[in-house]
Amino acid sequence: MRDLNIDFMDLYKRTDRFIKDAYSSSEGVSEYIRLMEAVFNRGSVKIQGWKSDYDNLKHIRWIRNQLAHEVSYDSDICAETDYEWLESFYERLFSAEDPLAMLRKIDTQTADHHVGKQQTDNSSYQAPGAENTPTQRLGMNKSAGCLTTFVMMLILSVSILILLFS
Repeated sequence: MRDLNIDFMDLYKRTDRFIKDAYSSSEGVSEYIRLMEAVFNRGSVKIQGWKSDYDNLKHIRWIRNQLAHEVSYDSDICAETDYEWLESFYERLFSAEDPLAMLRKIDTQTADHHVGKQQTDNSSYQAPGAENTPTQRLGMNKSAGCLTTFVMMLILSVSILILLFS
């Protein structure tokens, strides 16, 4: 049992770290659960297994908290099925097949469909020469472009300073 609990905690930490990085959060699994709760009605209608994943994530977090704060690693709190579910969830996170990623894909497809339909319907109202920029077609926002420009300028400035002082 001890080995299973240790393996579970290692996998939980990897999963938690992955979510922290992916969502720029300091809370990992808890943040993922909060995000699921924020769109629960939409997600449970559009994504098969949404509620099951939500319930399992809460259970997995509970096991982690028990192992971290309440019981010893020698307890039989973690079942093999808990580890297997977490391993499957981690793989789905990594391949963007997790519930939130799937919902984003559906929402993006729906938005793209509506935008495409709206552009077709409103094509006569488009000002001459008013085309979408490449960043708009790729779905990038202006702040991402500004950040990229800033980073490029910073790299250029540092390169010039190195050349001047070397």
